[in-house]
Amino acid sequence: MAASSDDRGNERSGGGGEEPEERTDGWMATYADMVTLLMTFFVLMFALSNADTEKAQMFMFALSRDGLTPEQFWEIRDRFSDDYDDHAWDDMFPGFAGDEGADPGGLAALEAIYNAIRNYIDSEEIDGEITVIYEGEFLLLRLSSDILFETGATQITPEMRGKAEFIARILKDTFDPRYPMEIIVAGHTDNVPISTPQYPSNWHISNERAGNFLWVLLSESELSPRYFSSRAYGEYKPIATNLTPEGRAQNRRVEVMITLARDNPLWDDEDFHDNTGPSD
Repeated sequence: MAASSDDRGNERSGGGGEEPEERTDGWMATYADMVTLLMTFFVLMFALSNADTEKAQMFMFALSRDGLTPEQFWEIRDRFSDDYDDHAWDDMFPGFAGDEGADPGGLAALEAIYNAIRNYIDSEEIDGEITVIYEGEFLLLRLSSDILFETGATQITPEMRGKAEFIARILKDTFDPRYPMEIIVAGHTDNVPISTPQYPSNWHISNERAGNFLWVLLSESELSPRYFSSRAYGEYKPIATNLTPEGRAQNRRVEVMITLARDNPLWDDEDFHDNTGPSD
């Protein structure tokens, strides 16, 4: 018996009059992609939040130790004490070696030198001859050239040579080899020109005076020459006006800078030298 037209229609539409079944799980692929992206995002945020900024800071300080205070040093060392042995700390922070509880950075050694020189000045009552300035990170001795040398000469007078030798012995007795220091001797003059066959300019005379004083400190202290250097400034680093005899007398001087840091920026700081007047 032939199929009716209704039956044939039902066959074409899938039979039984039912609608075709639709897929409903396509959203899962999009959802899985979103979850993966969110997980990646949160993992990245977690990694960034745990960046070891302290360790990065420690190595930055290691590259620029002048900015590291003793308190910062001990805080960093305590935090990373398990990561590095004592030799590693000494390599990274050579100026801050030592046992905890001691004064890191050799500051105790500087203070010992200051106290010994201060006691010597007080006992000899020579405040007018030697000035000592101690600021924790450096020690400065300032000696008048008018007392150290005869006018126009560069050889230390016998009286002042004895005092220079005593200062050298203080350096020897208080010097701590764990904390190498830099000892810089600088010569200064007033702005009165000098022109002789031996000293064509103030540069020359300030250079030789600094060198002669350095030689006394070096030979009497018996310290390694690598700790010493000298500079000649002539009349170009005044600490007082050159318009008066008193001011010029202050400008004629020898200075000894003792510091734990090489190329201490304070040395060239005009505010540190307290320029109180013109140099002409």
